[in-house]
Amino acid sequence: MLLKNNPRSYALVSLCGLLAGVLTRLTDFCPKESLWGVQAIATLYGFWILSVTAIVLLSGSNLCAGLSSFLYLFSMTVSFYGLKYILDAYVFRYEDVFFETSLFWLYTILSLVCGAGAFVLYFWGRGGMLASFLYALPVAALLAEALAVGIFLVSNHTYLFQLVMDAAGAGLLGVMFHKRASNKIVYYGSVLLVGAAVYLVVYRPFL
Repeated sequence: MLLKNNPRSYALVSLCGLLAGVLTRLTDFCPKESLWGVQAIATLYGFWILSVTAIVLLSGSNLCAGLSSFLYLFSMTVSFYGLKYILDAYVFRYEDVFFETSLFWLYTILSLVCGAGAFVLYFWGRGGMLASFLYALPVAALLAEALAVGIFLVSNHTYLFQLVMDAAGAGLLGVMFHKRASNKIVYYGSVLLVGAAVYLVVYRPFL
């Protein structure tokens, strides 16, 4: 538990969010058609799932997990769209440059939703069937994205980096949470069912 309910801890996660926003914005300049497809980090969910899961694991309370996750994602949103505007207006000097207000507010709202989700995820520390289900959620989401990205990779020969990150993250968390989950049937059943649902609802329509 490295993150606590104090200003210093929240400042740290906010700084990490600002840096993440800058780095993901810069990945947009990577070649769009390359095999590795690094720019997918900014548009897909794997990196953010792993980041928020790490924040929850490092947090000392529900409040700390929820607020830290919100501050991290909100700071990322601020730096991502702020840097985009600065680069477009003052470096590339595009015409008709505008701040993407609608997307900024959309991702701000999603940051609040993810913060609430992180608050709930922290209950996995209480054990029992609920914890086994909660442990399965990030693993299921990563596996669903890995499957979708794998299919997209075969067809379009890109996004290899995203596939490696999703698969490695799912494997690492899967083993870690397998050891922690008290009810293995609930854990693996939830991984399969939630993963299938996420794939069919979130990813399958775009393939």
